[in-house]
Amino acid sequence: MKKQSYICLGLCLALLICSTGCQQPAAQEEAPSGKTVVTMMYPIVLDHFEELVENTYSDIDLQVEPTTSAVMNGDSERRLRNGHGTDLVVTTLPTGDVRNFMLDLSATEVSTSYQAAVMNSILIDGKTRYLPLPGQYSAHIINKTFADQLTDTDTPPVSNAQLMALLDAGREQGVGIGPDGAMFGIDVVNSAAIGAYIIGTQVPDFLGQMDGIQWMSGLDAGTASFNGKWNNCLDRLLDCVERGYLNTQTISLKQTNALPVRERMLDGSLLFCYGNVRLLSQLEEMSDQYEYDMIPFLSEQGNQPWVISSPDGYIGINAALSAADASSKLDASQRILALLSTQEGQDAWIADTEATNSYLSDYEDSQNIVPEGLKACVAGGYVYDLRMPSNVIQYFGKNMISVLNGSAKMADALDAVDDYCRNGSDEVDYDQSVVGSVEADLLYENYNTRLEETAIGNLVADAVAEYAGADIAVVNGGGIRASLYQGDVLGADLAAVCPYPNIIYLVETDGSVIKEMLENGISMTKRDNDVPAGRFLQVSGICYTYRPQSGEAPAELLAVTLADGSPLVPDTRYKLAITNYMAGSSGYMDNNGDGYTMLNLLSDDVPKAENVILLEDTKATYADAIKAYFNNHRDEPVTAELEGRITMIDKDE
Repeated sequence: MKKQSYICLGLCLALLICSTGCQQPAAQEEAPSGKTVVTMMYPIVLDHFEELVENTYSDIDLQVEPTTSAVMNGDSERRLRNGHGTDLVVTTLPTGDVRNFMLDLSATEVSTSYQAAVMNSILIDGKTRYLPLPGQYSAHIINKTFADQLTDTDTPPVSNAQLMALLDAGREQGVGIGPDGAMFGIDVVNSAAIGAYIIGTQVPDFLGQMDGIQWMSGLDAGTASFNGKWNNCLDRLLDCVERGYLNTQTISLKQTNALPVRERMLDGSLLFCYGNVRLLSQLEEMSDQYEYDMIPFLSEQGNQPWVISSPDGYIGINAALSAADASSKLDASQRILALLSTQEGQDAWIADTEATNSYLSDYEDSQNIVPEGLKACVAGGYVYDLRMPSNVIQYFGKNMISVLNGSAKMADALDAVDDYCRNGSDEVDYDQSVVGSVEADLLYENYNTRLEETAIGNLVADAVAEYAGADIAVVNGGGIRASLYQGDVLGADLAAVCPYPNIIYLVETDGSVIKEMLENGISMTKRDNDVPAGRFLQVSGICYTYRPQSGEAPAELLAVTLADGSPLVPDTRYKLAITNYMAGSSGYMDNNGDGYTMLNLLSDDVPKAENVILLEDTKATYADAIKAYFNNHRDEPVTAELEGRITMIDKDE
């Protein structure tokens, strides 16, 4: 099997922060005289652990910078690449390309202190770069009040058939159901979380049985296949979808579609969900009306139920500390990890984070934070640590989401996973890696990129201008199809923003052609079905004001200036970035080319443009330009905001 970059699950840490705003970095105080400062970032205050460290080692001052799970991964990797990483690096989404920035812990005693199944699944190129932090049990959370009411018993379902019967009863009686008909939700929606959930459903009747154990050995050896063994893994979910209990749009990876699981569980409009013990604790603390409990993954065949576990995150040491002038920090960091890798250290961390289980081999659970419904599984050892490589789990989850949403066939999706397992893929690794972060949501919604200036449109247009080296860049509003959300951005997110393959052209033309181009861009802000046309232009290097269509009155271009406020001169030549589509690569018949005949370089449908000269075929798409933009701006979070590039004037103004 080709070496695979590691991407951890990050299933639980997203729940640690209730607010969505970024916290400002805490100003770090100078250490008391004679103490070595060790820095790290974490989204939860670690009072107990800090106190333990500083009481154990009088020469160490541990300073924990507050952050949020939404920005921690992007910030930690950005700092590493720029030589300003914290001493201890904590992340939920480490990627293989940080291998040169993280110390190899393979030869250290602490790396042998943890369960082999967990450690093997987080190796990067066969080496230990991170240690697993205490984590969470994950399973189904059920509204016990409703379940008792619907079954006239306080006994939870013991099979999937009983669980479906409970949902059927809830629908018939109007209990645990929302106005959308949904009765089941998944708390954290990303490809890793969905992949982990689907894998968890397969443990009782496959992965926890001998044939599953043998299959897993074959996967490790590169001989086992998903296709042929996992073809029915979505049967239960698809049954829920068919009956209307699960809305596939809520697991489409678009944040705006996500189901507010916690709120729905609290107001009684959701019967059960998939989540972890921390979510259960939140529900119990916040509700006076309902009781909740957890039930494990159940069997179709009468086998023992199982629960799965996953770390809250992973911790390692910044490789920069191996330099001679950082030897004291390296020694201090190593001692902190050694302390964390003890019973006392795990207890302190768990006390701070409300984690429920440790991955130390000899850890004794003195706090016994196990929900009633999971106690039999935990006591009997029916706890499944996700043993597949985490990048495989994530890619598997992404493909299963495509199947659930009807955009892929199961056999094709599983073939893609098999190919990735055996051969690897630079493209997939990029898609699953953190490529940067954005400071605030950049939203595509309600066709806004076809009507007005948008932050996401400004970002794409700036990326195109930078990539092409253009004075002015224009981007079809219809070519932008997804949002970017505050926090970490994956490679796949950038591809989703601009999915079309049109190629960026750099041309030279005069101001009069640019004005005519803008007039065409505003010419169809309404169609018969009230959907604005995709020809509307998001811009960089230029500003324009227009009045949209109103009744029979056509749209009107009112003013055009360059970005600095100077006028666009009709007979001055400018370098302009467009696409081959606008330049006639598909012709202009049947609304192809969006009517940009004044830019025609390629089509024989209409006369060629006389005042447009092709300077460069960049061979790059909008998506390529955005990827390059994020790579060029990795030193800081990417920002984009409304700047007055496009002004829409009401018909009465």
